[in-house]
Amino acid sequence: MQYLINIEDIKLVKDLGKKVDENKINPIIAQAHDDIREYLGINFYFDVVANKDSENYQDLLSGSSFSITGQYPQITYYQEGLKAMLIDLFMSRYIPQININFTPFGATVKTDQGSEPASDSALRDRAKEQSQMAGSKWELIKMYLTEKTSQFPAYNTCSNTIVTGERKMRLRRIA
Repeated sequence: MQYLINIEDIKLVKDLGKKVDENKINPIIAQAHDDIREYLGINFYFDVVANKDSENYQDLLSGSSFSITGQYPQITYYQEGLKAMLIDLFMSRYIPQININFTPFGATVKTDQGSEPASDSALRDRAKEQSQMAGSKWELIKMYLTEKTSQFPAYNTCSNTIVTGERKMRLRRIA
């Protein structure tokens, strides 16, 4: 599977520490891609992945400024790009797992002499903060995509995407 971000992209903007365990990081990158697929919709997600090296998609991936046609007064917006949003989604999943190691004897928390592990609530708060940052980025990316519909015909605002940056809630009736 091709991904839009990798460990090096994340290291450029987030501090992951000196020693990074790729076996722990790569599955979380895959989970972040699952999250962004919910925002973009499955068809557009795979369109973006297939065209990630295309010049046409670089502003969407890396960020750009744009303005809304017909808006008065003319306002210039800046969207940070899908890669920045993906890194926030990655961090929202990585932070709760940062200190946990799975061993044959069960899950353990790594401690070091002279250090104290962060509390579960502090890690949850930081993870939620990262998730909210991703949702905030989505609002501007969504505006960009709506303005550039001719450039991204596979994006459909009415189908299969998260509208407000919040997770979809699926309710089922139990019979």
